Amino acid sequence: MSSNLKALNAYRHGLRATRVAFNGDSRMLLAARHKMRDGMINPPNPELPVDKQIEHLEEVARFLKQNLVQGKKSGSEQRYALNIHKDTELGDNETIKITKQTLASQGGGCCGGGKNLYK
Repeated sequence: MSSNLKALNAYRHGLRATRVAFNGDSRMLLAARHKMRDGMINPPNPELPVDKQIEHLEEVARFLKQNLVQGKKSGSEQRYALNIHKDTELGDNETIKITKQTLASQGGGCCGGGKNLYK
């Protein structure tokens, strides 16, 4: 497949992702599409190879579809109704329970394992 066709497909995926992410919010939908069109005409990273730029646009489209959720304030309370759709990545809370393998969780800390170096 030629890079022109790949770029066109990535652009279409991006436009579809904006429709999913910003459904019902015409101001944001138009702004996102305008920004995407500008990025196709004047790439933000022109020094990158074309294949990398296309890959980046595909990643942006995937992010918009899976990770962006609209919220609308409902009533006078501080509650929001979220527009979660079939493509939204929900995940689970099990990963939060796993202790991260960082210096702090291993009894260490910043700058020398928590030892006071300035006595």
